[in-house]
Amino acid sequence: MTARPAPKISVVIPVYYSAGTLSGCLEALERQSWRDFEVIVVNSSPETETGALIRERYPEVRFLQSPVRLYPHEARNRGVEIAQGELLVFTDPDCEAEPGWLEVMWSAYQQGREAIAGAMDLLQPTWWEQGVHLLKFHWLLKELPPGPKKCAATANAAYSRKLFETIGPFPGGYFASDGILSHRAAQAGCPPWFEPGAVVKHRHENGLWALCVQRFRRGQDYARAQITEMYPGAWRVRIRLLFSWAALPWVLIRAARDALRCGWGIAYLSTLPVQVAGHALWALGESFGALENRTRGNSGR
Repeated sequence: MTARPAPKISVVIPVYYSAGTLSGCLEALERQSWRDFEVIVVNSSPETETGALIRERYPEVRFLQSPVRLYPHEARNRGVEIAQGELLVFTDPDCEAEPGWLEVMWSAYQQGREAIAGAMDLLQPTWWEQGVHLLKFHWLLKELPPGPKKCAATANAAYSRKLFETIGPFPGGYFASDGILSHRAAQAGCPPWFEPGAVVKHRHENGLWALCVQRFRRGQDYARAQITEMYPGAWRVRIRLLFSWAALPWVLIRAARDALRCGWGIAYLSTLPVQVAGHALWALGESFGALENRTRGNSGR
């Protein structure tokens, strides 16, 4: 019997109590114009609903059930361990890819792009979701031109297997591992390349309180990632993080520039309170995280 050739692309999706949105994600993958790919779902929630859903409706999907809770990037690493593809593509269960997504990703890879950041769009363009989307992804709007980016967000990112084996895996224990891996890619001479034609649409279902808590904690996490993984021993980075809140006006100006370039100007202005609050809490989290790290470092001497 002739063995089936390995797929060109492996799509890895980490899930945690995500059965409610996973069907939309997988159905969007079924509509892809590029067909030479496999899908790997790694579930670390202690429930049987996700596994049953995949067995009954998506038997072609490769499914891994973790016995322990995993950070999203740890789950991605588990998926990569069994992936067969030449190009490793990552997304989330609350995202739905446009039909040409994988075709554009593969084309970019064939043009020599080893790390690729795709564009982020909205599934539900309500006032709230527009504000959260601009807060989180103003620099990945699909109307922006192609070019290098600082970070390939793993809601829509791809790495060649060759590069991933050089700079990976995702560091465990961080939500900011996509930032760390993007930094490593840049250091290896392959900064993430933004490909606006590779679009996934995202849901933003968190309420106000959940968003505020998330932004503060993610700011803390990113500060820790920069201090311990990206720029170890760089005192300038520690100082910058301590005063991260002072850069809030520049962050808002940069977001406004991106929004205006993409025809999102009205949405930006109308949702400005969401963005101010979100960016301020992230900056406060970074400053607190830098201070916390410094305190721990001093106590360990």
